[in-house]
Amino acid sequence: MHTKYVDMLMKFDNISYWWDIAAIVVNWLLLAGFVMFPGTFTSWETSDLDTVVALANIIQQLPLYVVAWACTGIGGVGMLFLWWKWRKNYFWLKSSIFLPGLLHSLAGMILTIANIYGAQRGIFTQTSKATLFVTIAGVGICGLMCLLYRFILIRRLKKQHEKQVGEQHGGKYGEASQV
Repeated sequence: MHTKYVDMLMKFDNISYWWDIAAIVVNWLLLAGFVMFPGTFTSWETSDLDTVVALANIIQQLPLYVVAWACTGIGGVGMLFLWWKWRKNYFWLKSSIFLPGLLHSLAGMILTIANIYGAQRGIFTQTSKATLFVTIAGVGICGLMCLLYRFILIRRLKKQHEKQVGEQHGGKYGEASQV
């Protein structure tokens, strides 16, 4: 018996590998942006260097800052596009977009905090504050979406499925068995 739950699982298994690659690329771009941001931090506010040297340091870091924002922006927009394209397949979204996005955002947040308290000796600059805000937003958004899809939308589909066909359990090694 086919239910919406089973149909979605079947379609999840048949989504083209190219869409998986697209999801990997946009998630990697997001991570790349988050990894590059801490490399742009300078202690501009606390620098005791003269203005010309401080300005030269800022200008050297500006291209990396722009590339970091571009990677993060392209990754985020790509994730939104894939979310819209595959919005009807909860399993693919959870496993290919939101869970990797959550883990990459979490890695970016940890890296940012480590850089602030390590390399910058706990000094928050405008750049580090912006990066921390963006990475925390990524953790929050992707985390909420993981919870929404896993514990509300997928669970609702599974309950409807179990109502129609009865409760089913995976075996010891994940093989299907009827109860």
